[in-house]
Amino acid sequence: MSQGSSLKDQPDSFGWISIGLHWLAAIILVVLWVLGRSIEFQPPDAIDTRRSLHVTLGLLAWLLLAGRIGWRIKHVHPRAVGQSDRTHAIARTTHYLMLALLAIMLLSGPLLALTLAGQPNIASLTHVAHGFTANLLAILVLLHVGGALKHLMFNEDETIARIFVPRARQQDEPDPRPGKDS
Repeated sequence: MSQGSSLKDQPDSFGWISIGLHWLAAIILVVLWVLGRSIEFQPPDAIDTRRSLHVTLGLLAWLLLAGRIGWRIKHVHPRAVGQSDRTHAIARTTHYLMLALLAIMLLSGPLLALTLAGQPNIASLTHVAHGFTANLLAILVLLHVGGALKHLMFNEDETIARIFVPRARQQDEPDPRPGKDS
């Protein structure tokens, strides 16, 4: 497989674009979650600074995170070699649910920042939705990591490796796409 063809996802492998977007989003989300959770534990004079940092980072990351959602919608979720239909459906559904929650975060965060001063009822509702969605997303991320660790420790498959490096095909291995024999 040439380096150029490993940029995009293949039917059984994530490409470099998906891998990069996955890890950048993961890092950003962890930082945003920690910052967001820490706001309420700050002394009153530090709350605005911490909230501003959270909002600024969220706005800077908005386009990248929206791009992550768009990329996965446009490109089919690759199937791991040997993965059962049920396992693939669970993994795909979990990933899409995480992306849906991320989309809610991308909408509720800026809305919360815009409504804090002028619309206390909307701000309160948005705050609850943003916090609840963040916690639900964190739970799904932990389940996602747990599933990856399960594959690493108990399954003899390539699931964990495929989010670090695109799968390299052997010279004699046919392309898994219908009608694309090598």
